[in-house]
This record gives sequence, C-alpha cells and structure tokens, in this order.
Amino acid sequence: MKGKLRKNVLGVIFDAEHNVLIVSRANDPLHWQFPQGGVDNGEHLEEAMIRELGEELGTRNFKIVAKCPETHTYRWAKTLIRDENVGQEQTIFLLRYEGNTQDINVDQRELGGFLWVPPSKVEVFLHEYRKPVWHIVRDNFDLSTFSLKTE
Repeated sequence: MKGKLRKNVLGVIFDAEHNVLIVSRANDPLHWQFPQGGVDNGEHLEEAMIRELGEELGTRNFKIVAKCPETHTYRWAKTLIRDENVGQEQTIFLLRYEGNTQDINVDQRELGGFLWVPPSKVEVFLHEYRKPVWHIVRDNFDLSTFSLKTE
C-alpha cells in the first residue's frame, strides 16, 4: 500500500510518584492509550508534543525528559484512511508532569478520562493495539529512573 505516514508525537508522562499517565478515548472509554497527536507543518516535534498535551489535557505543565531514539510506525486499517496518509510515524517523548492532578482537564471531545498507573500495570490497561509502543518504551527507557537507557 502506497501513501504517506502522518507525523505524530506520543507522550509517556510520569508524575512525582513515578506513576504513568494513560488516557481513554472519548468514543471508546475502554480504549486506554498514551496522549498523542499530529504534528503541524513546520512545527518542531517538541512544540507539537507540548501543544497536543495542552489541547488534550488542559495543561502544559510538562517537562520533556528524553526523546526515544526509536519511532513507532504503523498503518491504519483501510476503513480508517481519510486522506493521503496511510498510517503514522510516532516520535515518543518521555515527560515529567510538574503540576497537580486537579489541573488536568481532559478535552471531552477527544478523551474520556485519565488514570495514573504504576509502570508495572500499564500494559494491563493498554488497548491491545497500543501495546507495541509500550514495548518500545520499555526497551528504550529505564522505568525505575524514568530516563533513557544507555548502552
């Protein structure tokens, strides 16, 4: 299948207690995933990440800790293709949340809710379709220190 991959950013966010933020989709409250979104033309990936979090979570109180050296690329089902894009190439960021949970105000047009979960439980909640990105995260980040693994 020919076509372009849409540039996308995805945030793996941790809090002061080292819990990880996951969000559910508004159109499917049992579909848990990481916050993510498209990159606008000419926009830097880091800017897109903070903008998307601001739009979806109602706060920009995040600090980028690291960018994953590996991207997550996938193709959509044919029924989901709406334009020349046939899938997404996700750049994964590790971020620290520096605000209070009460400051998170999800955009209910996109998200159904959010949860903070320990890293050991993230995969239990994630939708099956979203688990491959978690495997990339585990392979590239040390989840005990929330830092990029070094060789």
